Amino acid sequence: MKTTVVPYEGILTEQYAQPEFLPPLWRIIFQEAMRGNHMLFSKSIQSEAALLKPEAANDELIEFCVHLFAASDLRTIKSMIHLLPREEQKQLYCVYVQQMQSIRDEAKRLMH
Repeated sequence: MKTTVVPYEGILTEQYAQPEFLPPLWRIIFQEAMRGNHMLFSKSIQSEAALLKPEAANDELIEFCVHLFAASDLRTIKSMIHLLPREEQKQLYCVYVQQMQSIRDEAKRLMH
């Protein structure tokens, strides 16, 4: 079987700064988040969380985030999030948005 090489295959990826410390799966999640596609959370959680004022994450939520980061695939991550009570899902979404924004800001700072 012959493999076809597309000349500009990586151009889209190169247009978005990717934090090197993120594992490959989380780089994709980050890229999609920068496009406004928060694939880890349902639209209803996103809408409800938008009405909340951001607050600091508690220790249990931080520990949960560590386990999410270690998950091996998108389906597992989404399942883990879905098992949380709805209020915690909304809190997690707020933390997620804050972290994605801080990663983006840091990547922009390093580019300039």
